[in-house]
Amino acid sequence: MVIPTRFLLGSPLKLGIAVALFILLDLSVLMINLWIADQVSRDAVAINLAGRQRMLSQQITKSLLLVNHAPDEAARAAARVELANALLLFTTTLRAFDQGGETKGGDGQPVRLRRVEWEDGRKPLDAALVRVAPIVKRLDTLLKAPTASAGDLRWAMDYAIAHNREVLGKMNDLTSALEQQSIRRIRELRAVQTGAFLLALINFLVIVLGLVKQYHVVKQDRGRWRDIAQRDALTGLFNRAALREALNRLLEVAARKEDAFSLLLLDLDNFKPINDRFGHAAGDVLLKELADTLQHLARESDTVARLGGDEFALICPSLNGADQIRHFCDRIVQGISNMKCAHGDSCNVHASIGAAVYPTHGTGTDELLAAADRAMYQSKRAGGDRWSLAELNR
Repeated sequence: MVIPTRFLLGSPLKLGIAVALFILLDLSVLMINLWIADQVSRDAVAINLAGRQRMLSQQITKSLLLVNHAPDEAARAAARVELANALLLFTTTLRAFDQGGETKGGDGQPVRLRRVEWEDGRKPLDAALVRVAPIVKRLDTLLKAPTASAGDLRWAMDYAIAHNREVLGKMNDLTSALEQQSIRRIRELRAVQTGAFLLALINFLVIVLGLVKQYHVVKQDRGRWRDIAQRDALTGLFNRAALREALNRLLEVAARKEDAFSLLLLDLDNFKPINDRFGHAAGDVLLKELADTLQHLARESDTVARLGGDEFALICPSLNGADQIRHFCDRIVQGISNMKCAHGDSCNVHASIGAAVYPTHGTGTDELLAAADRAMYQSKRAGGDRWSLAELNR
């Protein structure tokens, strides 16, 4: 706050009032900053827990499948325990969002959530509560009983599968609503902070500007960190975890629609000499170029991922015919063979590719990865710079 010199020099009392006002403004802004930090922390916890509900919904469905199709009683009992734990955490968290209350955080420690009251958040929450109420009521009864009828368990499984996507959608909507509400709340608090900041002296202005800048950095990093978790740091491609997630999703769709697709695993031949001759920096450049090449060669519907080192993978929906696979793999092998190093020289790098087709070579994520991996090493044993189709298990 700008105070005239004559006012400050008029009397010690007025100077004391000005100093006291400055201290009061400093404390006010400090309190507002602490308030904002607390709100950001609370909102981050709520957003993370809303996102966790998606995982718990999937876990409940998976556990029901295991309970219904377990190979023995021990596996069925373990699935019941997993189902009970997931259901308890899911319903407790949903109830905390609905009424306000305590649930468990990601570290297992208790956290308290505020009741979702605004319309954008209330709408998906109420819809989710209505949708899960029948199965929660039924499962609560079934899990308390020492045994459960096969019909009741089958009904619960069918219900969970039928409405899983809807519940996931509502949890996504709730997460988005929480994010938007958090942004609105922070903006309102910032407006109050700005009002106090305009009355502060210039030294306090520097502090506030730094805090505002830091806040915007945190806000921008929120989305970036979410994306980084699924991206390879060097190439920007999807990482192994993201590949498995994408493969699991495609398997669910393919099982329903009875569509075939291909999984390709790719490993470079003669990559170590590149690192030995030109250094790891040149190797990293080559891997980036390879990532760009694969994305260029891949179709728009394909998913390209780096699994680690010089190993890459492609998920290719609707790629299943022998001619299609041969043409596509030949194009990739040729494209990698023609790659150039940093100074335009030939890299002398080739690729060994293994291809596996759903459902011919497997109906699960691990089966397809293993089949494609075996085919890839078959290509390597044959001299590399080629591709191989997985063989049928006997």
